[in-house]
Amino acid sequence: MIPVLTAALMQEADRKTQEETGIPQCVLMERAALAAYDVITKLKGYEGASYLIVCGPGNNGGDGVALARILCERDLIPDIVLLGDENKRSEGLKQQLELIKKIYPEVKINSRIPDEVYDIVVDAIFGISLNRKIEGVFAEAVEYINRAHMLGAYVVALDVASGIDASTGQIQKDLTVMADRTVAFASFKVGHLLFPGALYSGEVTLKDIGIPSSHLEEGADIHIYHDGEIALPARSPYTNKGSYGKILIIAGSKGMAGAAILCAEAAMRSGSGMVRIYTDESNRQIVQTALPEAIVSTYDVNMDEEALKKAIDWCDAIAIGPGLSDSDSAREILKYVIKNADVPSVMDADALNILSSDVDMLAEAVSDVIITPHLGEMARLTGISVEEISAHLISTARDFSKSYGVITVLKDARTVIASPKGQVVINTNGNNGMATAGSGDVLTGMIASIRGREDSSFTAASLGCALHGRAGDEACAALGADHMLAGDIIKYIR
Repeated sequence: MIPVLTAALMQEADRKTQEETGIPQCVLMERAALAAYDVITKLKGYEGASYLIVCGPGNNGGDGVALARILCERDLIPDIVLLGDENKRSEGLKQQLELIKKIYPEVKINSRIPDEVYDIVVDAIFGISLNRKIEGVFAEAVEYINRAHMLGAYVVALDVASGIDASTGQIQKDLTVMADRTVAFASFKVGHLLFPGALYSGEVTLKDIGIPSSHLEEGADIHIYHDGEIALPARSPYTNKGSYGKILIIAGSKGMAGAAILCAEAAMRSGSGMVRIYTDESNRQIVQTALPEAIVSTYDVNMDEEALKKAIDWCDAIAIGPGLSDSDSAREILKYVIKNADVPSVMDADALNILSSDVDMLAEAVSDVIITPHLGEMARLTGISVEEISAHLISTARDFSKSYGVITVLKDARTVIASPKGQVVINTNGNNGMATAGSGDVLTGMIASIRGREDSSFTAASLGCALHGRAGDEACAALGADHMLAGDIIKYIR
């Protein structure tokens, strides 16, 4: 998996690279500038373009000045705007300024924002170091860059676009650079991946600048998947249907058979050997017609404890909640599962709505629990506002997981999966076409299916999200976001 760092962890990796590995700051700065140059020279029309590099007083500004010198070496002469107090410039920036003044004295270095618009504007103001409100000349610079962007300039941010909190993805309202592309140095930062920072980052290109992977991994508890890691668990030639997990789907109240069908079919298409649906008796014919491969058990008004016990004893994992309702019988079923199921369970939709009135029920669970709330459901579970949760996705998911000993799949445009040990995976694929009824039911079935074959609930949850997102992307490519249904996601599970 690929580590994703906060600003503090990135700064620590940078420090260790210099002090323990012995790679000096000037070398890292040179590598960063070369990485940015490599990205810029792949842009269409870069050779005849006019360049402006807007530099802050720190090492991000030093990266920008080093980039200016490298552009000069290729006869691409940029202009530079150098912001901030001369007495507060970093040593790395001072060294780069000495070099460019000595070698290329013709380069214009201004302290004021220009009036004209350039073809390519490079944001080298703050990088990961932003820790205060943007004001004064820095605010003017951000406003200039965004004006230039609106007038057609191509904006490249070095490491992190100015205004984005590298550790959270939050932005400074009306004072954040809207980049077309960000050149991320050494590691992705949280701010590249979570919204709204992801929106302002544009296309993010990760470039190696010589920081050892051991320094990047040390202390990293947030990761994303490599594309090559997103795959269903392997199947062996010498197996049978019992080898791939028996999944119990507890879903579908009267009139809500569709939720049960979507969840169950997703489990089947994710490789489960056998799927049993425990649903309201009124759904029997609909479910059996739609999914003849599934086993169907039912209850009528009141929970059938004997049938439910047999189903739980039979299965390897449970998905509970889609379309279940919050009726008395649904509450009895959920309580029974929590207190008696010695196999992992995935709880979604109405299971979460029921839990919101007594979340301490989770403490009675006798096996692993994975919850999959969207922001509204998480607000009901925690009493925290949707706005607050949205601004603190990682800490909210992490805190809930630690408090209740569950795996939390906090669903948003970028879903965050957290374990009780504090591990986090950010899911980066998927699209807005998946914002459609039933998409969450599909995810629940997929996670339960993978958990039936995979020993780790955290892996099942994070891999299920990644596979769900990838299937959604393929469906969107084939059909278009406006035309997608939840069932279309199932067709592209691979």
